[in-house]
Amino acid sequence: MELRVLRYFLAVAEAESVTAAARRIPLAQPSLSRQLSALEKELGVTLFSRGAGSLTLNAAGRRFRPLAQDLVRRAEQAAETMAAMGRGEEAALAVVAAAPTVACLLAPFMAEGGTGGPALRDALQEEPSKVFDTLVHSDADFGVSTTPAPAPLESAFLGRTPVLAQVPPSHPWAGRTSITLAELVTEPLIVMTRSHMARLVVDEAVSAADLTPADVTESGSSAFAQALAARGRGVCLVTDTTRFDLRALVVHAPEGPLTVPLYAGWDPSHYADSAIRALVDGLRTHLDARLEQFPGL
Repeated sequence: MELRVLRYFLAVAEAESVTAAARRIPLAQPSLSRQLSALEKELGVTLFSRGAGSLTLNAAGRRFRPLAQDLVRRAEQAAETMAAMGRGEEAALAVVAAAPTVACLLAPFMAEGGTGGPALRDALQEEPSKVFDTLVHSDADFGVSTTPAPAPLESAFLGRTPVLAQVPPSHPWAGRTSITLAELVTEPLIVMTRSHMARLVVDEAVSAADLTPADVTESGSSAFAQALAARGRGVCLVTDTTRFDLRALVVHAPEGPLTVPLYAGWDPSHYADSAIRALVDGLRTHLDARLEQFPGL
């Protein structure tokens, strides 16, 4: 299966006409028709419903179209990457991670210049539990999540990010830098849903301390949880950098401060393995520096 034939297929699928697609490519119409017929023969299925003067994708064609687009995209990316390496340029990598990780770790890391070496070209956002599955089935180069990457992926511990109790400036705790779990549960709490590690960490700590929160509101969005806190609806518990002029407090449980672990994962046979490792080292250093902003961690 040749990439040029996949491009021909995609051109016809978009134009819904061999004649129109042949003009765009450009390629002689009889030659384009033969290439499509050869592709269908190779795949063992017809891809188009042929009508009077037009072609439309049938069920098999609709199923094949995203596969062809993915193959073409990956080939183009590989060519661009190899060309950049041939020019002596550092690899530009794509990462998949949860939205708070992108906002609080990856984006600031890039904005501050990263390590001066490998750079990030894009960040895909995904639920923490799905990060490494998405990594395997996407064109991302590595992932960052709250659990270690499963085999056969390489896994590396990056560090920990704090679960922060965030309150508006008018709150009595606004002048403090930390709060105990026992104090925290006396206030209405705004927490993430149980698909987020921050929520699981909070629930585990509250249960271990045999405490019962006065009131709990769930949110699927950390930004919205912060908005609710800014409106005085309660104390939000998130790992995000503060928004809406909120004040952040480190939460101390009997076992220590509440934190969420972060791990990087990637294919150890990746062509840019050394660049990924260098970037992971840079992220680890950046995360350590971020923790220094919070007394008591």
